[in-house]
Parts: sequence; structure tokens; C-alpha cells
Amino acid sequence: MTHSQNIVLSAQQLSRHYQIPQGFGKSKATVKALNGVSFELAQGKTLAIVGESGCGKSTLARQLTLIEEPTGGSLYVNGQDTTHLNKNAQKKLRTEIQMVFQNPYGSLNPRHTIGFQLTEPLDIHTSLSKTEKKDQVEAIMKQVGLRPEHVGRYPHMFSGGQRQRIALARAMMLNPKIIVADEPTSALDVSIQAQVLNLFMDLQDAYHTAYVFISHNLSVVRHVADDLMVMYLGKAVEHGPKKAIFDKPCHPYTQALLAAAPSLNGHQAQIKLAGELPSPLNLPQGCALHLRCPFAQETCGHSEPELRPWQGRLVACHRLEEIAA
Repeated sequence: MTHSQNIVLSAQQLSRHYQIPQGFGKSKATVKALNGVSFELAQGKTLAIVGESGCGKSTLARQLTLIEEPTGGSLYVNGQDTTHLNKNAQKKLRTEIQMVFQNPYGSLNPRHTIGFQLTEPLDIHTSLSKTEKKDQVEAIMKQVGLRPEHVGRYPHMFSGGQRQRIALARAMMLNPKIIVADEPTSALDVSIQAQVLNLFMDLQDAYHTAYVFISHNLSVVRHVADDLMVMYLGKAVEHGPKKAIFDKPCHPYTQALLAAAPSLNGHQAQIKLAGELPSPLNLPQGCALHLRCPFAQETCGHSEPELRPWQGRLVACHRLEEIAA
């Protein structure tokens, strides 16, 4: 990605480790939920982050939205270093980066009308007059395909798809530079998913918002992403333009993910991984995938592969030359 583009989000070796009690008298164990992830995101672009449950996607979302502080590495929002910010500066920065959660049922307050919930960000962060706020709420409701006269209704009066539209409207209220969407369509019917994804894309066109789109669903990602980062146990294993990765996945884990997605699996070789995901409390030495990987050799169990450039993307695999030649 060139620096002439307006980079709104930049992570360098971002890590988040948790200390987990192991029972009486035992020392705490460290879970490396996020273990050195780096990327850049330009204005108006979408970075999709994919991987199985437990790969660190949601931990990354919490770092990006400043809900948690990273254990290591750095995160820049709009060129500003987010580590060691005072409360005021953090509050201001939080308006630039908003989150849309997976569950539209849980992310809206059942006790307040949607008009109240859409106005709240404006109450907290702007000095607009009452009329200006009302106009802005009505305008955004129209934009997400809801009728402005529904402002007095409560969340339970809407369908799942409509609630996710409301959640998206609320996230867009302050015209943020970045939206982090954590599995935003996985709780919806397939017929509704496409409508909500199209809405995401329409809003991106209108506002030039940058999206970090977290998903385990590759057909959803194919629809919305510019770039793709595939994560496994807290690390990126393949990262680059969506087209390059879908056309020719190079990392064995990416190959397995694509092979498992029936609608995307055209002519790809069928790769199956052995066994279950290892416990993050007890990660294998060397490459984290080597115990499950059909291509693993002795080297893979000893040293951890670094991300390196390969055919227009970055890949972390010792056996890249043979596998992806």
C-alpha cells in the first residue's frame, strides 16, 4: 500500500496477552491472544480479517476500538499514537472509530427508543441544536433504509436485519473515519445478509469510511474486502489483496479455509487440516500450524516462519517455494 494514500489506521506488531489463573498454588499462564499483528488501512478501503474462532479476531477488534490497551506494539489512528493517551484525548479519538457488533439484539438497549439511541452520540460529542440533531437522525435513518417516523419505536419492534441497520446508523452518526465490524451479518438470515452488506458498501461510498471487517465467512468477505488478512492463533499467516489470495491462496491454512467454503472452491486442491485447534495456553513450538499441516517437515516444528513477500502478498510459511510454486 503506498503512502500517498491516506492511511487512517496503522498497527505495528500489535499484541495482547492475558494472564490466566491455573488453580491454587500454580503460577498464572499467559495466553497470547494477539501476537504481533501489523497492517495499514487507507481511507475508504476495507480490510477483512478471517480465521477460525480463537484466532484472535475479536481481541484485535477490542484493540482497534480502544476498548483494551495492547500488551505490546503500537496503534495509530489518523496518524496519532493511541498508547499513553489521556482520557480526554482517548474520548476524542473514539469518535473517529466506531464498532458494529455481531448481535443486533444485544447491541441496542431494549429500554430506549431508537431515536434516543441515535441521538445519544450527538448529545455526548457535539453541540448541535435540538433541531439539527433531529434532522441528522432522520437523514441517517433514510440512508440506512428505515422510515424516519420509526424514531419512537423500541428495538424489539424491528427485525434482525432492521436492527443491524439501526446499529450501523448509530455507528455512522458521528461520521467516523473507521468502522470495525465484528461478524456483522452472521446472526442474520442469508437473504438479509446481502442487503446489509450492500448497505455497508453504499455507506462506504458515500462517506469514504474505512472498514475493518471481521468474519469467518469467506463468501461475505469476497463481497466486501479490498485486502485480506488470514489469522491463525494470534498471528497473520497470509496478508494481501483479496483477489490475489482468492485466486491463489499460498499458505496451507488459507488453502484449507478456502477449500472448506463450498461456494468458493472451484478448482482448488482439497486440503484438509488434521486434528483440532491447539490450546492458546499451550502453543506448539515452531510454526503454530505444523501439527495439523499436511506439508509440515522437521524445520516447521523448530522455528517460527516470518511473514515474507510472495507473489504480491505476505505469507508466513517455511515451505512456500514447494507448496505455492
